[in-house]
Amino acid sequence: MDNIINTEPKTSKKRIIGAAFFGFILGGYIDSAFRFTIPNILAMVQKTGIETAQLNYESSIIFSLVVRIAIVFFAAAIAGFIARRKGILAGLLANSIYILIFAGILIFAILEGTDELVGNISLQLYTFIQFLFIFLASIFGGFLGEKIYSSDKDLDLGNDKLTIFGVRWLHYFWILPFIFYPFLTSVIIIIYAGILTFLADFYFAIHPSLWFNIAWWIYFFIIPMVVFGAAYIMFGGFIRFYETMQYKQSGSRGWKKFGQVLLYGIGAPMLSYTLAAFGADVTHNMPRPASGDWKIGLILILIIPTIAILISIFSWAKEKVFHRY
Repeated sequence: MDNIINTEPKTSKKRIIGAAFFGFILGGYIDSAFRFTIPNILAMVQKTGIETAQLNYESSIIFSLVVRIAIVFFAAAIAGFIARRKGILAGLLANSIYILIFAGILIFAILEGTDELVGNISLQLYTFIQFLFIFLASIFGGFLGEKIYSSDKDLDLGNDKLTIFGVRWLHYFWILPFIFYPFLTSVIIIIYAGILTFLADFYFAIHPSLWFNIAWWIYFFIIPMVVFGAAYIMFGGFIRFYETMQYKQSGSRGWKKFGQVLLYGIGAPMLSYTLAAFGADVTHNMPRPASGDWKIGLILILIIPTIAILISIFSWAKEKVFHRY
């Protein structure tokens, strides 16, 4: 069967269906990663329990919709890339269950004529919005996946067995839950910690009362490196893991390969997640500024460009006067 599938044309029905199924499964794991990581982030931000943060996450209409669209788009893009051709069809098939569910809910809500509200809008309108955006995200995701595909990026070409990104397809039964899922949670928390650390620079800059706080100077010396280290470990571990799992690779066998799988596939995402979560938690617990000092900070920040502008105007005016005489 492996040989038959790999020698079929690029536009074969089996490949498109298989790509769509893989995109669908992948989207499910991405959704689970968001459901695990986002409430933990909200718990840090709001200083509440995980249960409360989970309820806040699920009750946020806009945030849930944005996350759902992102997941659908990514799943469709992966399906379109693996399918190689007819990416839009693969993207739609990858998210067909969600499309059908929301279409069914929309039809039922219209026929029933329910007055139920989701936030401040009707259930019919909210369901239609979800259906429309999921449908469009599936189309554009599949289209993008097909467009970015090239034979140079295809790790499956030339393999005599069925592989996905160069890895035997059977391995994904344990790679997705035990390897890919932890990496996804690490990616989400690292992105959040990175943005938070970046914004801390501006927070520090506009609050003069923090300029002479030793804790903040230690923070800028340590935490950005911790978050960068988490990203480096995560990306490096992911690449090394996939290199180890490549079909027909001869660099590692037996116990050596098993050890590399544990190190890069399990140890790396666990360590990177811990480091990023530590960086984010420390940022949230840094000393707060004095009340209203941001006004002074803003004035001080504006003084520098104001002086520069005045000097430029003075130089321009001086040059004009000298040239006149």
